[in-house]
Amino acid sequence: MVHRLSRATSYLQTFAIDLAGNQILRSFATGFFIRAGKSILLITNWHVVSGLDPSDTTKTSKPPPVLMKATVISKQRTVTELTLPLYNKELKPVWFEHQLGSEVDLAIYELPQILGNYFDFIDVHSAEDPFQIDEKVASDVFILGYPFSRDEFKEAFGVNSPYYLPVWKRGSIAFEPSLRLTGRILLIDALSRAGMSGSPVFLVRDVDVIGAGSAVNEEPLARLAVGDSQALHEIDPSKLTSGRKREFRFLGVYSGTFGTTKLAETALGKCWHIDTLREAIENSRHGHMPAHAPFENEHYANLLRSIEGKLIRKDGDGNIQEEFSLDKVGGSQA
Repeated sequence: MVHRLSRATSYLQTFAIDLAGNQILRSFATGFFIRAGKSILLITNWHVVSGLDPSDTTKTSKPPPVLMKATVISKQRTVTELTLPLYNKELKPVWFEHQLGSEVDLAIYELPQILGNYFDFIDVHSAEDPFQIDEKVASDVFILGYPFSRDEFKEAFGVNSPYYLPVWKRGSIAFEPSLRLTGRILLIDALSRAGMSGSPVFLVRDVDVIGAGSAVNEEPLARLAVGDSQALHEIDPSKLTSGRKREFRFLGVYSGTFGTTKLAETALGKCWHIDTLREAIENSRHGHMPAHAPFENEHYANLLRSIEGKLIRKDGDGNIQEEFSLDKVGGSQA
């Protein structure tokens, strides 16, 4: 059975479009889903959607990406790829970001609500355990992301390998979490690769659990769990079982080691705390490209016209099977 947290993530690819109309793979990365009210939000890093290093946005060796493809699971349990434009017709970014822009390496892409009728967007908060886990230095964490490209994964493990499921990379909190760097960043001790950018980070702990061991104990244990102390007298202790359970709590968003090679040399990565992600969601601004914004390209304009306001289902040969109108221009193509 696939873990519920794995289902909350998405394998991402970004692409530039050259003057000949070819889609050029720019990067691969990680995203995950949050539901805020009626909105379906895809969360990743600012550097993923912009293609720029937040520590120096003036430098780039590659053209900026103009579209992003997100791998998702349909209601029919099939693997599907959504094509999401990163710019509108006027070449203005369609993502949202923190009020501080590139200083906070987070990007929010709002998906058309109607897509929720066709795809399983598992909210990361609904997948975590509903228990408080204290943030302490040296505490274990897991980073759920995609350190391999789709092609690398298939080459290593076979063409039918489930590249769309994340790798769980273990690490630990490497700096006092009560003293967040710049007030927003935790340092995570873990070796990772570029594809882990945008990964959700989870605190983890193991707890002792008591099992019913017998049907006679199930009902009184359930009552005891909600505070009915009288149920204690109805439990048969000889039937009880003991074990260990692992609990997870969402901690923040991983963004790798952008900005300094020393972080990479010491295997330290940045994690934007969940409080900062809440800031970005609750008080966001429209995306902004401080440098290297894309130029007008007729091929990108044609792509926008072909997918605007539509959901297009294709078979494995690229033939259109079904086409739906969307209630919002966010642009999606399967």
